[in-house]
Amino acid sequence: MEAWALVFLFAILVEAIVQTFKAGVPEETKVPAWLWPAVSAVLGVVMCAAGGVDALSALGVEITVPFIGQASTGLLVSRGSNFLYDVWRRIKERPPDDMEAEG
Repeated sequence: MEAWALVFLFAILVEAIVQTFKAGVPEETKVPAWLWPAVSAVLGVVMCAAGGVDALSALGVEITVPFIGQASTGLLVSRGSNFLYDVWRRIKERPPDDMEAEG
């Protein structure tokens, strides 16, 4: 559960940082459409790698190269807190494995 709290915290931080940078760019400046998602992705991956945050391992998925899980988590983080909330809600609402086998 602690890993998920960090994922959400990082998502909020990445969103706040990107929005702060966006606010600092003058309106007349033409910014390519790909720039802000790319900045979010890089920032999310760097934060998760630096913090060792790995949502896949928190779900019990074993990956031999830790950076893969951290980079994947960073990409989730870069999508923002709303996206992560939706993912977390769906995971929590999923029935346990033994209930799926019965029904």
